[in-house]
Amino acid sequence: MKLLRQIIFLFVFGLPTIAHSQTFKPGIFGGLVASQVGGDGYQGFNKLGVTFGGFVRYQLSENWSAQFEIAFVQKGSRNDFSISENDPTQASEYFMLRLNYIEIPVLFKFKHNNFVYEGGLYYGQMVGFLMEYRSDNGSSSGPFESLDDFNAQLAQRGANKLMQDWDFGGMLGIGYAITDNILGSIRISNSFVAIKEFESGLKDYYPTSIRIGYTNTVLLGTLRFTFGSGDEKHTAVQKE
Repeated sequence: MKLLRQIIFLFVFGLPTIAHSQTFKPGIFGGLVASQVGGDGYQGFNKLGVTFGGFVRYQLSENWSAQFEIAFVQKGSRNDFSISENDPTQASEYFMLRLNYIEIPVLFKFKHNNFVYEGGLYYGQMVGFLMEYRSDNGSSSGPFESLDDFNAQLAQRGANKLMQDWDFGGMLGIGYAITDNILGSIRISNSFVAIKEFESGLKDYYPTSIRIGYTNTVLLGTLRFTFGSGDEKHTAVQKE
């Protein structure tokens, strides 16, 4: 966390200097998030959230660039009370898992006409947590408002796989330049490392491809604003 705070400090206070550079392009962004947690048994991108942050883009050539970002992202999973159409006697469940991260994505971007294609890696440090479960048959768990409390409950129940306070994965996206300074972007990201490994007996219930454990899968839609003389529209790089 100390290193993350130092990176954020340098990023924020370095933006005014970067803004005057012809090679580095700083900007800000914000948008909405829809997420799910693979392996939790609930299907669909039902957990909504927000994301916002800043970026610095370095132009490598006319069409290629590299981008460093710092972002706040709300991930997790959600299931609302509902009656099963196949089995009305099945207990209905409410489940909320809210995972807030400060993420550092590093991406490579390729611009063709007004479209931008991007891909890269991210590291996320958890800064907020909430888990709550209720069933109409009377069973419940939580709410747990900190990861430490949740992991302590898992350990008390005999679990030997606790939830991590970090996330690492990859992302792919596509964007469209609305103006020289404004880009609309859609991304999908997925964990490469489990945020919590399955208990040993649970692995047999899942295909080999997802037996690493519970993973974050996130859809992000954002608007991105580049400061200064933006070049989101298809224009040639200015030579100094």
